[in-house]
Amino acid sequence: MKKIKAVFWDMDGTLFETKPGIEKAVGETLEVKGLPSLAPGVIDNFIGPPIQYSFRDICGLPEEEAVETANLFRKIYREKGYVELCDPYEGLFETLEKLKEDGLFLGVCTLKKQDMAERIVKKHNIGHLFSTIVGTDANDSIKKHDTIRISCEKLKLQVDEAVLIGDTEFDSLGAEKAGSRFIGVTYGYGFRSKEDVDRYPNIGTASLPAEVYSIVSGFNSNYHEQDIFSLQ
Repeated sequence: MKKIKAVFWDMDGTLFETKPGIEKAVGETLEVKGLPSLAPGVIDNFIGPPIQYSFRDICGLPEEEAVETANLFRKIYREKGYVELCDPYEGLFETLEKLKEDGLFLGVCTLKKQDMAERIVKKHNIGHLFSTIVGTDANDSIKKHDTIRISCEKLKLQVDEAVLIGDTEFDSLGAEKAGSRFIGVTYGYGFRSKEDVDRYPNIGTASLPAEVYSIVSGFNSNYHEQDIFSLQ
């Protein structure tokens, strides 16, 4: 069991409440395409998975049209500034600062486009806290597990020295495929309870960002205690 050296964060529903901007951009995209508007609450299902999957699975669009619609969404999301309509979750910045002070690397691992992720981080003036930001590329060929692997390569770490923080099964499955640890959060758009998180391998469940710090520091303290015990 290796000590955690890097804490990677999903963006939507984990670092930031991005629903307001996504909801506006999805609504305008559907209007432009002449598609029915979403029923109340359905927008939450667009937050987490790759957006083209949501247009395919929720709106029933064929694969090619779903990709085209996703590209239109991204155009609206960028050009109208909806990407910046997001707020950090309560206690987030303080948690990031404390993790950084403990000597841990911090990173963003997201399926948002690279430029969008960087734009959000810049808007909130927290770029100095992150050692790496990895989003997906123009062709959506970078998957969640790839973002973890790429981040670890940049930091010259092994994947099992990292933990991913996320709010959906896409995050947990990505962490599992990459070979990293996982902490599920229940304040975002996916998991609603510890039981939801426990369907997947994890080292803890957090209902607030501050609890992520407690889980990581507790895990590393336990690692340290085991290390000392092995030397006695």
